Amino acid sequence: MVATEAMACGKPVIASRVGGLPDQIVDGFNGFLVPPRNPKAIADRILYLLENPSEMRRMGLNGRVLAEREFDIEKRVDRVVRLYKALLGV
Repeated sequence: MVATEAMACGKPVIASRVGGLPDQIVDGFNGFLVPPRNPKAIADRILYLLENPSEMRRMGLNGRVLAEREFDIEKRVDRVVRLYKALLGV
């Protein structure tokens, strides 16, 4: 949830390629994906964003749009309800 919350706040996300994070982060679009257990890669991406504030803003805005489109709670609930109805043949 932390990555989704950061995107909803318009912040770019730097995350490791683990778990469900690659499903939320599009590398170079709304943040960066780095190899697991690689603090240098994380530091490099943080420095890149600090040195490129326009890129930081662009990625943050992209993340905000993505969060609103893909992770809105009402849309997610609607998808789950439709899935259950399809499974039940309703």
